[in-house]
Amino acid sequence: MHIRIPCSILVTVIMLSAVAVAPSGAAQAGPELIARLAEATAEKYPDTNSVVVENVRKFRYSQDGTYIHRDYALIKILTETGKKRWGEQGHDYSRKYNTLKIEKARVIKPDGRVVDVPEEMIKDITPPALARMNIYDSEVRMLMVTFPSLEVGDAIEYEVVDSCFSAPMDGQFDWMDLLQGSEPIVHYKAEITGPAALPLHHVVKDGEAGFTLTTENGLNTYTWEVRGVPRIVAEPAMPSYTSFAPRLLVSTIGDWRQVSKWWYEMTSRFRIADDSLRAVTHRITAGMTTDKEKIKAVYHFVAQKIRYMGLGTGKKAGFEPKPASETLATRYGVCRDVAVLMSTMLDVLDIESYEVLTRAGELIDEEIPIIAFNHAIVALPDGEGGWYFSDPTVENNPDLLMAAEAGASMLVCTPAGEPLVTSPRKSAEENMGTISAVSRVESDGRLVSEVTISTAGIYDLAFRGFVKRFPPRQLESIWQRIVGGVHPGARLLGFSSSDPEDLYTPFGLKFSYEVADYAISAGEYLLVKAPISTNNFELILGQFLAAAGLPERTYPFNLGMTLGSTQSEELTLPPGYKVKSMPEAVSIDDGDLSYRMVYSADMPSETDPSPSVRYAKKFLIDTKQLSTQEYKSLKEILRASSRSGRGEIILEAVNRGGK
Repeated sequence: MHIRIPCSILVTVIMLSAVAVAPSGAAQAGPELIARLAEATAEKYPDTNSVVVENVRKFRYSQDGTYIHRDYALIKILTETGKKRWGEQGHDYSRKYNTLKIEKARVIKPDGRVVDVPEEMIKDITPPALARMNIYDSEVRMLMVTFPSLEVGDAIEYEVVDSCFSAPMDGQFDWMDLLQGSEPIVHYKAEITGPAALPLHHVVKDGEAGFTLTTENGLNTYTWEVRGVPRIVAEPAMPSYTSFAPRLLVSTIGDWRQVSKWWYEMTSRFRIADDSLRAVTHRITAGMTTDKEKIKAVYHFVAQKIRYMGLGTGKKAGFEPKPASETLATRYGVCRDVAVLMSTMLDVLDIESYEVLTRAGELIDEEIPIIAFNHAIVALPDGEGGWYFSDPTVENNPDLLMAAEAGASMLVCTPAGEPLVTSPRKSAEENMGTISAVSRVESDGRLVSEVTISTAGIYDLAFRGFVKRFPPRQLESIWQRIVGGVHPGARLLGFSSSDPEDLYTPFGLKFSYEVADYAISAGEYLLVKAPISTNNFELILGQFLAAAGLPERTYPFNLGMTLGSTQSEELTLPPGYKVKSMPEAVSIDDGDLSYRMVYSADMPSETDPSPSVRYAKKFLIDTKQLSTQEYKSLKEILRASSRSGRGEIILEAVNRGGK
């Protein structure tokens, strides 16, 4: 499924789109429109690629939930990037629910000359994004408009009419729109007209808009308007715009329970178990005595054996799943098909379960019930009046629910209807990588090390999928590159891992390597680093934090899940030396962020002439999203971690300048 945020726009001011005929016979835009475009200059809007000069959207909905949506856009192009961004515009629709018509599409030159888009440059195609997601549906289409002769300084203007003849939820209308985006907006207006007997619930979140309501001839007209909206400057790892940008939510739906009951009634008809489905269910749970065992067996079967592929989902592509027996027979389906299959197999086992609508790990605005979901999973009663959840679309996951889906909005769909709830959060300790090493530096400076990685949560899922993805020879090459990050002369001696197919045993890896001439001699001193302190083996957390390049942020830093790691090393050093100095310990705490790094040493003795050093670091991020202030603390932690990776252990020769 996908969130329906219509992307095309309507104008209500006829004079702005009026076309005059110049004496030469060429089409010419009206003078007021030309003047407005002339005001949108690169000097007035620096550091932006385009400007939305006019953005007006108009709906008229009926008692049965159907509607006509007229959309209009007038956009000034300021850079080559802007030209590339707006040179083609795609408008999605589904032949099962609506028709789409491009009533206007043209390029307006700075002098007012108009270049209309010819019919052959408006193509009805399969949406490329769906194909990339392995989703196919002949009913889901896109009208792709290519604007000819578009240059920097031009504007594009288009008007689209979307006629919905079959409402996804009978007798209800809902919509969500962003009031701020990646381009500055000079003027935005939304106007929605509908029966006074079917009034709108509405709210503007995280922003303000001028609002009016008029009633005439039994119809309510709701209008929202904003002007001079600055653009959102994108940052790496920022949250979805729908979580923080000013946004308009409207709905005729009374509460979330109505949505819950509606989708239960739709999906329950497809929980059909034939003889084959019953046989498979009993076979994969044979010998199991507890519901917990059976649930996990069904979950793993569906997640591993049913390929994610099928028909489109979402507001404009249908909510109806395939019958469960058909999904099992074909061995493929999208999220709603897979969820219904898992629930049906649990029905066979007399285990209670329900389908769930969610938005792939995100929180949903609770105030106004709208059908803004993009994913479907399964819920089971927890025995205490609540729920626990399972996502059978996630392969290689030993847990019922992927870490990214913890702390997310869930709508469990039951006969009586349910309120919107949030899935239980996972702590950083539950998404942990544990990296430990036993290392030795010989008298000749050679380093030999064995590293063990234990996993939980996202670390288990990531490493398990990583090992399954590559053949052994390629994995060997990858690990060689990783140990090479410790020292250019490092040589991989061997590696092994747990069985990635065994989803009932925590996943782990082991590898060993050596480095000749690892220790650096400096007269009576020997310089050594703890190899683990270089962070070369912290592959997962490092990937998440790779986007933390900005010195500070305007928007939160979105990790998508809690996570953390511990790294430790026992490093035995050559006899004849004692530890003179080690990097200082570091301890940083800021709310959900925690960082500890410490070295400790055992001095040589008569019974054990080899000194040893222990290195320990623990880094926890116990929130899915860091505030701008927490991000500053994160940067401090990353600097401290980098310093520890460069820090050296200084050894002093015994009885040479020291006692």
